Amino acid sequence: MTLPHHDVLGPELPAVPYDHPFRGKLRDWLSQNQPAPEPLDQDERFQHRRDWHRTMAKDGWVGLHWPEQYGGQGADPVVQFMYYEEMALAGAPEPVNTPGLILLGPTLMAHGSAMLKERFLPGILSGDEMWCQGFSEPNAGSDLASLRTRGDLVGDEWVISGQKTWTTFGQYADYCFVLCRTQPGSERHRGLTMLICPLDQPGVTVRPIRQISGDEEFCEVFFDGARVPREWVVGEPGQGWATAMTLFQFERGDQGYTDHARMLVKLRDVERSVNEAEATGQLSPARAAQARARNSRLWVRCQELRQLNYRGALLAADGQGLGAIGSMTNLVWGELEKDLGSAFAEAAGHRGVVEGRHDTHDRLASRASSIYSGTSEIQRNIIAERLLGLPR
Repeated sequence: MTLPHHDVLGPELPAVPYDHPFRGKLRDWLSQNQPAPEPLDQDERFQHRRDWHRTMAKDGWVGLHWPEQYGGQGADPVVQFMYYEEMALAGAPEPVNTPGLILLGPTLMAHGSAMLKERFLPGILSGDEMWCQGFSEPNAGSDLASLRTRGDLVGDEWVISGQKTWTTFGQYADYCFVLCRTQPGSERHRGLTMLICPLDQPGVTVRPIRQISGDEEFCEVFFDGARVPREWVVGEPGQGWATAMTLFQFERGDQGYTDHARMLVKLRDVERSVNEAEATGQLSPARAAQARARNSRLWVRCQELRQLNYRGALLAADGQGLGAIGSMTNLVWGELEKDLGSAFAEAAGHRGVVEGRHDTHDRLASRASSIYSGTSEIQRNIIAERLLGLPR
């Protein structure tokens, strides 16, 4: 399968050459298992991604970074970097079970009991059990340590009471890993515990939040006496903040391998739309020139993000943590995603304001990119204090 890497991704990077054997192996598989276009309807899109997840898992293309003993390939971050680039070039859907695959799975490997690993890791990898993350609350978003959801130990069960919000795809999930306060009177980072909570039970209400894009990607989750087996604790009771910090490192690390390639593919599509609009008279030569100048600036920013991600992959492969560098990636990505979403819609001209089109959807959905995973303001504070040494 021949793909125009140089035309889309840009200059070759030393440790991830375009003729790398891993790339060739994955391209061959993708050429025989080409994914269908994604539906626009959210329910259909989720099922499409889940079917694709199972297709990949069947042939061992899910969880490459997981150790072989848990069903992965033990791939290092540089291989993951190539994996996500090839998937983007092939137009493959994004992973459907990201909270389980990227966040909980590796955290269970680090902090989970043997029983929890045996019970949950296979279903995460196969896509047979869906997961969501119960961290943020109405008054505890970027300041997560102020959370108030409670977990009380009653006999052999934890009883959870409280509310979580911005829970991605909670309506499709079978389980939620919930960070809650289990030591009465504790404050801030102390007295927290991460519990695994089944969502299909009395005492759990999942309420989707309709967004400006028309999707209901995020949900509110209400816990009113939801019950969790006593042993379904990730890490130790009262040590949930340390467990959560481990999880965040996995989140920031994986994000550093995933996003730039999809952005560059989208920018190629923007260029095609501009050329088509100019050729058909929908865009004047002057406006087309302005659009191309804007696209050139976006391409440079995409390359900056790619270099940041490449640096992160090399550091991780060398066993070094990303630390505050992850905030740089998050900041650059979040602002670029918004600008690229606008460019994608504007390149469609009058078609870009028609409801029900992917370009309109992407433009509206991109507005949240500088909010989730920590707002741009929070990321700038982290960069200023921890990388530049500026006063608080």
